[in-house]
Amino acid sequence: MKKLFLIICLITLGYFAKSQTLVLAKDVSQYVGKNITVCDSVYGTKALDELTLINLGGTYPKELLTIVVNKEDAIKFSSEPASMYLGNKLCVTGIVSEYKGKFQIVVTEPKQIALK
Repeated sequence: MKKLFLIICLITLGYFAKSQTLVLAKDVSQYVGKNITVCDSVYGTKALDELTLINLGGTYPKELLTIVVNKEDAIKFSSEPASMYLGNKLCVTGIVSEYKGKFQIVVTEPKQIALK
């Protein structure tokens, strides 16, 4: 089932896949500094004053990857990203970074996230 989900993500994000690598959330630690696409379920979200956090691959504090949307970028979305993506499967494309021992992708444009 996961393989089918990844294949669908790859097809849907074809224009990203040409220049990005499709990676499982459990493997993001190997791609710090790289531009990749990760597809997984959203296990939790949190809207803070200055940013929104979207956890993939597990619930906090055992998430495998966090999508970070800063306040100034959240206004580009059609609604609040925390509520928009909660409970959905999605693919996110961006550069993996590490913050306090956790892995994240900072999203600056809505087109970096595709619902599945």
